[in-house]
Amino acid sequence: MSDPQRLGGYDILARLKSGGMATLYLAERSGPAGFRKQVAVKVLKAHLASQPRFIEMLIDEARIAARISHPNVVHIEELGKDADQYFLVMEYLHGAALSELLQELASRRLRLAPAMSAAIAMACASGLHAAHETRDDNRRLLDVVHRDVSPQNILVGARGDVKLIDFGIAKARDRLHVTDAGSGVKGKLRYMAPEQLLGGPVDRRVDIYALGVVLWEMLAMRRLFQGQTDSEVIARITDGGLPPPGAFAEVPFALDGVVLQCLASEPRQRPQTARLMRQMLKEAVPEAAAIERGDVAGLLWALLGHKMLERAENLPGVAATLQAIELDTSPAKALARFTEPLEAALHDADTNVMIGDAPGEATEVSAGSLGLPPPLAPPGPVSMASPPEPSPSFAPGPPPPSEPSGKSRWVGAALIVLLALLVGAALAFLVLELWPGQSGDAPAVQTLPP
Repeated sequence: MSDPQRLGGYDILARLKSGGMATLYLAERSGPAGFRKQVAVKVLKAHLASQPRFIEMLIDEARIAARISHPNVVHIEELGKDADQYFLVMEYLHGAALSELLQELASRRLRLAPAMSAAIAMACASGLHAAHETRDDNRRLLDVVHRDVSPQNILVGARGDVKLIDFGIAKARDRLHVTDAGSGVKGKLRYMAPEQLLGGPVDRRVDIYALGVVLWEMLAMRRLFQGQTDSEVIARITDGGLPPPGAFAEVPFALDGVVLQCLASEPRQRPQTARLMRQMLKEAVPEAAAIERGDVAGLLWALLGHKMLERAENLPGVAATLQAIELDTSPAKALARFTEPLEAALHDADTNVMIGDAPGEATEVSAGSLGLPPPLAPPGPVSMASPPEPSPSFAPGPPPPSEPSGKSRWVGAALIVLLALLVGAALAFLVLELWPGQSGDAPAVQTLPP
């Protein structure tokens, strides 16, 4: 089927992306006195456009995301209908997905500086908190859960904006389309929390877990959950006992602690809100809060500027817009300040799997096909109405057992030798002080009377 020329009041200019369920177009709306605005239009694939299930999912995405107003969430303009074709209109942001940014870094043998990784995660956490706190007209929480937080759904714009996209499988109260308990789990397998993977009730804390996985991978520049098959990946997720990213790269200890807390197998052990997660990251890496939008833009242009311009050449009006952008931070300066070389010594043979591109579509798999127990019966709606937050101050506990890096082994060996020397010196001192005849003064001898 050919691409549409016009939908509602929008002229279709070019195809941006095509996935398994929908196609994304660059479109433009014109108005009086030369008014023009470019937007992105999401349209269901032709073979799905007449199926009620997928129509309801698109409508749900529009209804949920339209209520979220936050600079770190892509804004929904409207839900339209042209004849029998529903379409979703959203703001257009020219840039790149975080997954593409990480791929480019890997090809150059670079990694993000921990402060930049934390800054991107903090922006995502802000957007997630806004989504989680979304309310209806009666001020009741909608219990929104994104359920598909991943590098493919984090967009970095040409001006340095960091935005969450794609609430297509988001969970919320009063959805039109409700997933049956036995129909499967939704999301990208490698970013699912254990309770989400097992088909149990989910709340905002599964998004915090998923963002923790994203942050771990930004810091370590490798997949957290690896496996040749889905079953192997699932086993790694459900086993727990995850290594900190600092086992593979230079990461501040406090940041290691925050990441591991976000990745706790038990939801109650994670930060209870995305807002708290952001505060903990800010405390662990204070310099991350000083990173501005212009810094992110400079880094994006340093890594992917040529690709963004190439893509823009085929998009009417976009190339001129990009060329007019004035960067506050030069690409060369941003690259030097916010990236670091990958340290070969920290790449063990068993885990040397760099970040690569992964399928952009969320998956839906049945528990039975993966050898999992049947999904838990939902006990009713799970409300996360502003759960009590502990103090933002964070004292990281000891990390779980992990394979130490070469540097850690040398430091550990040196500490053991030093401890042995101290113990030996203490024993020698005690012998000299207490052993008869070894000190400077002879011991007193009591003589018996005749």
